[in-house]
Order: sequence, then C-alpha cells, then structure tokens
Amino acid sequence: MAKDKLKRWAENKTFTHVFEPNLLPIIKEGKTFMKGEWRKKFYKNDNPLVIELGCGKGEYTVQLAEANPHINYLGIDVKGHRFNHGARIAKAKGLTNVAFLRTRIEFIEAFFAPNEVDEIWLTFSDPQPRDETGLKRITSSFFWNKYKHFIKDNGVIHIKHDNPMIYQNALEELEGTNYVIESHSEDVYGDYFQSLDEQWKKILSIRTFYESRWLEEGKKIHYVRFRIRQ
Repeated sequence: MAKDKLKRWAENKTFTHVFEPNLLPIIKEGKTFMKGEWRKKFYKNDNPLVIELGCGKGEYTVQLAEANPHINYLGIDVKGHRFNHGARIAKAKGLTNVAFLRTRIEFIEAFFAPNEVDEIWLTFSDPQPRDETGLKRITSSFFWNKYKHFIKDNGVIHIKHDNPMIYQNALEELEGTNYVIESHSEDVYGDYFQSLDEQWKKILSIRTFYESRWLEEGKKIHYVRFRIRQ
C-alpha cells in the first residue's frame, strides 16, 4: 500500500493539471496560491468555475467535467493519492476543463478570490459524526461562512451524501440563514428522481464507486441544493 501511494504521489508531480502547493507559507505567513488566477493561468478562459471539496478519487469531478465542457472544474482533497485516479482519467480522456488541488479545506480561502467560484459540490465527505460544533464537517454552516468569501452572490452549493445526519443537519442549519433552498430530497433515486428534467437526472445520476456500493447495500442517497446570499 505504501509503495502504491508513493507511486501515485510521484505520478501527480508529472501532471500539469494537478496542484500540490506547500502549505507552510499559507499557514505561517498567510500566503496565497493561484488566488483569483485559476481561469487566467490554468483554464485559459472565462467559463464558470465549479469546485468539488473532499473529492476523494475525483470521479464526480471528472464526470461533471466530461458532461459540461463549457464549465471549469476543480477537485480538491487533502489526499493526493486518492484523486490520482481522477487525474489519470482526465489526462487519458484529454479533458482540459478539469484540475485537482491538494490541500486541507480549512485553508480554502487562500486559494480563491471573492466571486471567483460559481458553484461548490460536497459529495460524500467524511461525516464526522462526533463533531457536534461542525468545525470539522465541510458541509456545516461553519464552512459555509468560509465559502462565502469566494463564491459568487447567489452561488450554488450542492450536498450529496449517504449519511442522513448530514442531510438533516444541513436543512436545520439552513433554517437560520437567508440562504435559499432550491431543492432537496432524502431519497434522490426515489420519486424525486422521476420529477427531475433530463439535465438534472444526468447530473445527479453520476455515481462514484462508493455511492454505487452504498446503493447496493440498500442505503438512500440524500441531496440538498441551496444558494448563498452575501
């Protein structure tokens, strides 16, 4: 396993669409990295920028990018050996609208300027069931307040998860905000799915390896979509 991780880390360094900045200057000196420059320096266009936080293997990021070539996607996770899987697929398919960033989400504000991000996806992140304050759960209002610093006004946040606690906590926390819930379901692939138009069916039917496994185990998939108001 250790040798496999080393191999993936080494391969990541050869990819031009993988960014693994040193966090020490960011933590100790308040430095930033690519802040406000993702479109100019990497994507070379002015298309919308959508990020997936806690992207794991990067499957959702890649499939979204493949389905929407007019949108820029950035998968972010602290474990580079995991998203190496998605990085390899993106390169093999010649996708130019997808990249990956290795960092810790608590320092996410160092990477994006105000209004730089259009949408955020939070897919099957670590539920942190013992984190009652939400300081570690990237789906909590504590982190929403961080995202407000760089997501556009009225920007969209998506939460897709197998854990009902994540779903219920999100709905409860949204009640005390001026954010607008656009849609939600405690069972994405139930009656809710049949009510969607073809575009949303295509987006929400994207499944990661683990999502497919959880569905086979009979678990329900939950979903919340809301807009951030500054």
